Amino acid sequence: MQGIFFPSSNVIFAAQHDEFAQVKPDADPSLSTDPIKSVYGSWLAVENSSLAIAEATNLLLLPGRRCSNGRPVPLMDPDWPKYVSDLRQAAQGAYKAAQTKDQDRILDAADALATACSHCHSVYREKAPEQGGEANRCVK
Repeated sequence: MQGIFFPSSNVIFAAQHDEFAQVKPDADPSLSTDPIKSVYGSWLAVENSSLAIAEATNLLLLPGRRCSNGRPVPLMDPDWPKYVSDLRQAAQGAYKAAQTKDQDRILDAADALATACSHCHSVYREKAPEQGGEANRCVK
């Protein structure tokens, strides 16, 4: 999550802002660590981030994966593959929206991505402290 999904989704969410169209590459974009201002920045960064999320969903279905608390990913939970599929579809929608370079389309796509993320987060991640907090990650 922290290596692919989180940074990639942040690139997509950044494209929602009005200022995104005015972002200029860094002075030497080949040295930039900002994915939006790098040599592969702007709308291309949104396309690439969308594809990274779509492809990385395959990793969420591999047996043996572990959550940050060491518990196994809930592969046997019937909701898990549906949530993963929803995330893949949302990422593919973000890719198509990024190709159009249309801010309204990326707003809709980012909303769909946030919704797909929240499905898993609300079930497997966001637990109240009295319910165990982070220790409950990957468990319903």
